[in-house]
Amino acid sequence: MPITLFELAGASPERRFSPYCWRSHLALWHKGLDFQALPWRYNDKALIAASGQGKVPVLVDGDQILHESWDIALYLEDRYPQAPSLFPEGAVQAKAFMNRCDSEFNPAVRWFLLPVIHPLLTPGDQVYFRQSREAQLGMRLEDCSQKADRAALASVLGGFAEQLGSQPFFAGFEPGYSDLSLLGSLLWAAASWDQDPLSDQPVLKAWRARLAARFPGLADYRFQYQL
Repeated sequence: MPITLFELAGASPERRFSPYCWRSHLALWHKGLDFQALPWRYNDKALIAASGQGKVPVLVDGDQILHESWDIALYLEDRYPQAPSLFPEGAVQAKAFMNRCDSEFNPAVRWFLLPVIHPLLTPGDQVYFRQSREAQLGMRLEDCSQKADRAALASVLGGFAEQLGSQPFFAGFEPGYSDLSLLGSLLWAAASWDQDPLSDQPVLKAWRARLAARFPGLADYRFQYQL
């Protein structure tokens, strides 16, 4: 049986917007593995009950059930060593870069995304999303625009562009999990926001184009702007 990946979706099943699910999706593509990516919504807890928790991504490979995108990446690297490596840059470096995406880019862009994600969800998921996110943030979704700082977002992206420099990928001459981590976060934006955070970042736009060309399956998903 093919590998199954449960990943967060909006009301339209092709609207996949979780950065963490995208990391696992991209890792499976990178490895060249056969898998089915099933849409999952916040109120579908029963579908992933076997994972022992209530969040996605969840990967099912035979009798192996994993959650957490980093754990999934480590499993795929160990289970399928004959496929292209996820970590040409080294696992330690890849995890550090992933953590940087989570601590710098994701917090900067989320203020733009949360209000526009809400209307893309099913009615039931809209209730959960509003309650959970507003409890986390201590503010209404409609007020997130007060925190949306384009200068701060541009500064974060400028730091990534500086790190990339003239090399084709963050992992070096070939893409690795570092690249998939940042691309996953950018796909979170692409699936929900009609503005491209890389519009003023030519170095990162060229990097994204090189990387997206490796994954023609992206054409099957609904995005707000051209990748």
